[in-house]
Amino acid sequence: MELPRRPASDVYLPDGTLQMALDDLQRGSVAHDLRIGIVYAFDFRTRMLPYWYADKRMVPCSVRTLGDVLYAAGFRHVRIVLQQWTPNFNPSAARLDGKPLDVLLVSAMQVHAESAYDLIRNAHHMDRSRPLILAGGPKATYEPTDFFDLGQDRGIGADCVVTGEAFVLLQFLQTVLAYRNDGEHIRIAFKRATEQKALSQVPGLVYLAPEGFDDKSVAVNTGVQRLLRDLDEMPMPDAGYRMLEPPHRGTGIRAKPLSAHKVRFRSPIASIITTQGCKFKCSFCSIPAANQKTWRHKSPERLTAEIKHIYENFGIRSFFGTDDNFFNKRNTVVSLMTEIAQAKTGGVHLAPKIQFYTQATQFDVHKNQDLLPLCRQGGLRGIWFGIEDITGELVNKGQSAGNTAELFTFMSKLGIQPMAMMIHNDNQSLRSKPNNLSGLLNQARYMFEIGAVSYQCTYLGPAVGTRDFEPAAESRNIFRAVGGKLIPQAFQGGNHVMASGHPRPWERQINLLRAYAGFYNPLNMLRALLGLRKNPVTAKRLLFQVIGQFGLAMTIPKMLHWAWRLKRGPIEVWDGLQPARIPMIDAQTGKEMNWAIERPPSPHLTPSVKNLTAVESDCRQIPNLESLAEVG
Repeated sequence: MELPRRPASDVYLPDGTLQMALDDLQRGSVAHDLRIGIVYAFDFRTRMLPYWYADKRMVPCSVRTLGDVLYAAGFRHVRIVLQQWTPNFNPSAARLDGKPLDVLLVSAMQVHAESAYDLIRNAHHMDRSRPLILAGGPKATYEPTDFFDLGQDRGIGADCVVTGEAFVLLQFLQTVLAYRNDGEHIRIAFKRATEQKALSQVPGLVYLAPEGFDDKSVAVNTGVQRLLRDLDEMPMPDAGYRMLEPPHRGTGIRAKPLSAHKVRFRSPIASIITTQGCKFKCSFCSIPAANQKTWRHKSPERLTAEIKHIYENFGIRSFFGTDDNFFNKRNTVVSLMTEIAQAKTGGVHLAPKIQFYTQATQFDVHKNQDLLPLCRQGGLRGIWFGIEDITGELVNKGQSAGNTAELFTFMSKLGIQPMAMMIHNDNQSLRSKPNNLSGLLNQARYMFEIGAVSYQCTYLGPAVGTRDFEPAAESRNIFRAVGGKLIPQAFQGGNHVMASGHPRPWERQINLLRAYAGFYNPLNMLRALLGLRKNPVTAKRLLFQVIGQFGLAMTIPKMLHWAWRLKRGPIEVWDGLQPARIPMIDAQTGKEMNWAIERPPSPHLTPSVKNLTAVESDCRQIPNLESLAEVG
């Protein structure tokens, strides 16, 4: 099942609500003495193709945006810690401006979840002086209760989980600080707010009920967040870059953040929010539901101002738009690219000074390829394409081999780099006949032949919050453990075969290596070298061949080891849909609910719910659990 969404008439925040929240928090100067640490969790087991190069060279947009928002709200004691830069960081050892952290914000993708758990456990070593712990990010959005009860004793975990965007955090702080007395720890105010049910009015939160049921934990879910309609209301991207913890091997926080003039050397790529949403409804993708089927984008003036500001203040030249499908709507592309193409900095045009990269579908870009010259004038230098399967057998988004070749050739002549992202699956053969592109290797080689600069191939696995998850669980195709060891979440990024109905999953794992070797190899590097003058992107093809082969050298031992474990076995699978480890109830009604995963009714709540159905996408809930109705 997908994430639930609000009724169409109630999806967005009223315009101006974000600024009102910022103004309110700015007036509460007594809270500005809070020491706030924002930590991006990172699991080093994920350092392999296709992620290993960019993972340390781009400050994640999520945590940087939190820094911008908190600064705009008046908080001045804030530090952003990237675990990929400071791998030994411990919240318990952190001292910010001479004092321990009051608030710890931990953001994590699913593949970095276990590192996030370790950070949270470490913060609990401080006992009563520990900070208020909030968890956020993609992992928290889809599986919020995984951040609770992380130790042997109940209560070792996050205090609250944010399942929404930055405004949810602001509203959380507004609510909790209203219950804070002068000088007391913010955790006390949080406890008081939960007991008074004040947080139940803040959509986008999950926290443990003050009292469990039969001595077991129960989580309270306040519902689906409201989205910020006008993305221009967000603060300018500046403060987040000025509060970055410099890279080091220590466990604490340095006296000063990374100097602004050094930011571009550590983060030569800037991630920026450009557009959000996608019109396609692929069963293996959770993005449309997470955006509640909406389409949002920055205004041309605001996006241009952000790029110009970052370039002029931090010297960053490369920008990656965190788009789901940049070419989703033609008029958006025209307005954004026209504005950037016309912008100037220091009396000269901005576009030749910067490089803009984004993501889009092959179908949409091919349909609008007449816009590519304009995009090139606006600084567009590369597009990552979620082609998945060029034959359209796995998923049909209008892609075809002929159209892809035509598009890639045109892009290369313009100097726009085409980047291919593919998916391997149980039904795809390794090789096919010469005139048939259905084989995995055939597609990898074809991508290089038609001009792809880079290549990514992951294995199709059912992600939480997609329509593919429950059928895979019911078919017993999702692996739980291999060789008696539970599978770490770091392996759930598509690089490891984690779910399969194939009789030889280890063979499918090796296929991924074969595909990468079919694209990144010395022969292709030589061909790129000999064709340096062929078109404007050939130099980039040579560079990515070098980077890709280094990445392949790092990836081979990790994938081969996993293939060996899969072959040796035994493989234990999840036996159908499982009851929630920590069930959730709706904050308003006290009724048990599902969230991103359909689950059987929790057996330890009450017998009356055993045969009740799951929450629907329109947020209808199961009948009331009277014994829990008051904890919301």
